[in-house]
Amino acid sequence: MPRRRFQKGSFITEKNGGMYCVHYVDFVADDGSTRTKQVKKFLGNLNTTSERQARRAFAQLMEEVNFKRGSVAAAPKGQSFADAVNKWRSAIAPNLSPSTARQRESHFRVHILPRFGQLAVHELGVHELQQFATDLRQTVSRPTTIGILCTVFGVLDYAEKCKMKVSGVKPADIEYGTRTERTSVPFFTRKQAELIIAEAKEPFKTLFALAWNTGMRSGELLALTIDDLDFTSKTIRVNKATDDNTRIVRQPKTKCSNALLPMSSGLEAILRSYITRWKPNPGGILFATRDGLRSRSRDNVVRVGLKPVLRRLGIPSENVGLHAFRHGLATQLVEASVPLSVLQKQMRHSDVATTLRIYTHAIPQSQRDAMERVGTAPIVTLNRYVTSISAKRA
Repeated sequence: MPRRRFQKGSFITEKNGGMYCVHYVDFVADDGSTRTKQVKKFLGNLNTTSERQARRAFAQLMEEVNFKRGSVAAAPKGQSFADAVNKWRSAIAPNLSPSTARQRESHFRVHILPRFGQLAVHELGVHELQQFATDLRQTVSRPTTIGILCTVFGVLDYAEKCKMKVSGVKPADIEYGTRTERTSVPFFTRKQAELIIAEAKEPFKTLFALAWNTGMRSGELLALTIDDLDFTSKTIRVNKATDDNTRIVRQPKTKCSNALLPMSSGLEAILRSYITRWKPNPGGILFATRDGLRSRSRDNVVRVGLKPVLRRLGIPSENVGLHAFRHGLATQLVEASVPLSVLQKQMRHSDVATTLRIYTHAIPQSQRDAMERVGTAPIVTLNRYVTSISAKRA
């Protein structure tokens, strides 16, 4: 049934002392349509019932009527969900990274405000948000659904801190459906990375070599400056990243992203060679635009530097970007049976669960060797048994 207008009803006291509640109810007509009619319900008489008791019964009755009609009181001025979003935008959004703020705005624009913008904050209860999550799962993935609901809960949490009336629903109250198999993550093998680096032209050759040998994220690579390279200690400092859209330099993704990464001897040779041809610029940007005023954009690097090389080499290029180098390095480290703690430190994940979740597509060589040892003995025994039986029959 569609949501009906919230009604306050009328409390009437007649001359004979009778007290009544006048309101509207829905009924199904003969043609099957839902219509509305006015009803008058007796609450009591002043001779036997106090007016306070009658008004209490009146309030309870109207609450039941509105609940059945799917009606909720209109949001007081400044108490709608759109008002809460505006408060969040002005106080919380400026403290987020530009990419996170853009993601939240996309959630608001496409999914959240069209659904909840005009409702009162307290209307967003368990049923409303559960139905929202269920509807979202028809068009978007489970992780995306969770991300959108997290945006909603972020606004609700701040609304509660601002003393706005909220329903009290929590993330744990929402069921997001069964987990589906993760989408295959594109990554380069070591051989592919070698071919790509060999085929690419500068500055992309050095940029790709850095991506493969360090596992740095694209924003971190493009924010590197000449001062971040320490050839004495053979380390690379990671303490900043560029925003994909604005190219403004900001803090990296997490605190764990700040690190000194080792510079291998092979990477050192590539970097020293690159610096001899590197054109100095005011910011000391390692991979700057031609005018030297800012870092290159990730989209441009992928479109101009990476995709043409992949096409020439016959390597699949759909949905492949600079992150494929990072996943490729992680896969190579897993295959080499590197301790998980080392892998986590190189990838700079704040939570080891993230490392395990993202890179489980790689099967460690130690696992292969163990299964080879376990599986070989029964097979050898079976082969001997078959040979013995064949000899007896002969």
